[in-house]
Amino acid sequence: MTAIKTRIWKEESIGGNEFAPERSFLYGQNFYSDLAEKQSYPALTFLHLNGRLPTSHQEKWLGFLLNLSANPGIRDEASLVAMNTAIGSPPSVNSVLAGLMARSGLNRGAQWIEKVMENLVLAENGSASLASLQPHNGLGRHYDDSDRRAKSAMPWLKANSCWGKHCELLESHATQETEILLEGLIAAGLLDLGFSPAAGAVLFLLAAGPALAAYALEQQAFGYKNFPHYFAPGHYSHSGTCSEKEIETEAE
Repeated sequence: MTAIKTRIWKEESIGGNEFAPERSFLYGQNFYSDLAEKQSYPALTFLHLNGRLPTSHQEKWLGFLLNLSANPGIRDEASLVAMNTAIGSPPSVNSVLAGLMARSGLNRGAQWIEKVMENLVLAENGSASLASLQPHNGLGRHYDDSDRRAKSAMPWLKANSCWGKHCELLESHATQETEILLEGLIAAGLLDLGFSPAAGAVLFLLAAGPALAAYALEQQAFGYKNFPHYFAPGHYSHSGTCSEKEIETEAE
């Protein structure tokens, strides 16, 4: 029998019961008495994938990127798959897993993120021009228009010094026809934080889990008679809290 070999997790067993751990260590640090109490989720995420805790700046930067990855929006195929799966009232985790499968694809999903990260490295090394690596270079159009999501995020990322050489590379190749996409910005940021393309893809994928769960659980409560068709003008309504701007408009 081959023993489990890992440098990540160590357990010290309770005397007389090898299966029950008395203490557990993540990269040498006591997980339940130290790390779980004192560290944030982004910090533990960084530790799991890099073997060390992040600096306060790296922790903040990773938190920003996870936030930007947290909700793909109601038009995204991952959200629609999670919602459509939920109408049959399966176990809720199945709907989320279906949404994550859709989120893992090459259409601006996790595999796309991985390829963009790989291509940014190639462009940085001079092995290929970034412009020649479409559609996996982090640049393009969002629903045939500018990606306002990326434009909103870029100023505060820069203001917080969350802008490295791969983000600069992406920005230097942006044109009016092929602007920076939000997913491209996330890919470049993860690369600047030192994550491998494979790790970056997984982080991007898992960050959307809570949002996909929210969409699926909401749709399950609506029932199968309110089948969520693919987004199109006239087939979308919002019944939640209005923004301050919308409230002001209604008052006028």
